Amino acid sequence: MQVSLDQLINVIMAKLEGLEMSLEDLKFRTNIALRVLYKNELLTEDNLVEAIKDEFKANTELEGKAIDLPDEKAKEMSKDILNWIKIDLEEMKKKMKEYEEQLKQLMQQADTPDISVAPPDLLNQLDQMKKSNKGNNGGLIL
Repeated sequence: MQVSLDQLINVIMAKLEGLEMSLEDLKFRTNIALRVLYKNELLTEDNLVEAIKDEFKANTELEGKAIDLPDEKAKEMSKDILNWIKIDLEEMKKKMKEYEEQLKQLMQQADTPDISVAPPDLLNQLDQMKKSNKGNNGGLIL
């Protein structure tokens, strides 16, 4: 069974769209649960910092590293999470603007060429050119 590149890309894109929808649904549900916990004062900055440190420690131990997360980094992460939970739009906009600036700087520093995607029928065109130039080199390098 032969599968064309278009068919393969379509299958991958369909799977990617399904994953994206699942991720958005999970994020939506998680945000709601976190906001309920915060409004009922079950989620505080202190227990959030502790949970972040525990999660970081568990992940690094699984990797065989056992590294502790510094308190200031855990507090910074907890503030970002609490801003999200509190729906602090001004702080989120500020962070997004900082991120965009960093991204622009990285893009300006990168001197890599653009990646171009060939049209789907390029192989057919090359095969036709090869057949029409058979016996005649025609300057084609294959």
